[in-house]
Amino acid sequence: MHVDFPVDEKALRFIESLESDPDVRALLSILLERRGKDFYNYASIICFCYREEDLMNLPDVKHLPRKVKSWIKRMSFEKDRTYLHFFKHLFSLYSSFSQTEKGWEELGKFRSVFPESYIYHRMKEKYASRKRAIVRRECFVVIDGWDSRVHRTKEEGQKIDVGTWDPDVERGECFECKVKIYIKEKEHQLEFLETIKEISKGRLSVYLASFAPKRVVLNQLRSFFPGRDLSKIAILGLEEISNL
Repeated sequence: MHVDFPVDEKALRFIESLESDPDVRALLSILLERRGKDFYNYASIICFCYREEDLMNLPDVKHLPRKVKSWIKRMSFEKDRTYLHFFKHLFSLYSSFSQTEKGWEELGKFRSVFPESYIYHRMKEKYASRKRAIVRRECFVVIDGWDSRVHRTKEEGQKIDVGTWDPDVERGECFECKVKIYIKEKEHQLEFLETIKEISKGRLSVYLASFAPKRVVLNQLRSFFPGRDLSKIAILGLEEISNL
């Protein structure tokens, strides 16, 4: 089976421009250095704190897990250098945008970088020893004679956030990445993942990945799309991503 992920150069340049922001670079560096519990805490803050006022009143953030709030309190009390570095850059990023709908929309574009970049770099690590393996981001999907640029419209979805393929074993993965699940009006993204799995005959595993806990992701999907069969797409929540 021939699989390829042609890169959308314009989209890639845009993502890379967001990653070039010094605050984003610093935050990504901390996330990539962490696995397990620490990553869970740092990613939870990004996931559940959306406005500058959230960062100023962390104890009052409604959906921030209690264990994360306890961890924040301890890190602050102990003056943990990594946490203080993380918080300084996160506050700098959030406060650089006006606290208006337009400002939050702009901030949302920067926030979207974090899960995609984290998974992209983890996949680069996973496939580093496999010389012929492909790991790409912001890409279209080609499976034998099927090409998402030809067989799907933009409204139906043509790209995935991260794609991997190892031709030696003819296996790979496709990821749609979210900070939270802003997918209420984007059912086509789920359908696109299902189509990829079907055409590849399951050789491409498909994932919806989020910094929110898996149970939260599933509850939102069931609420947005009642009755929809979600078994064809694997859900990666915060716990699963932290252990990639």
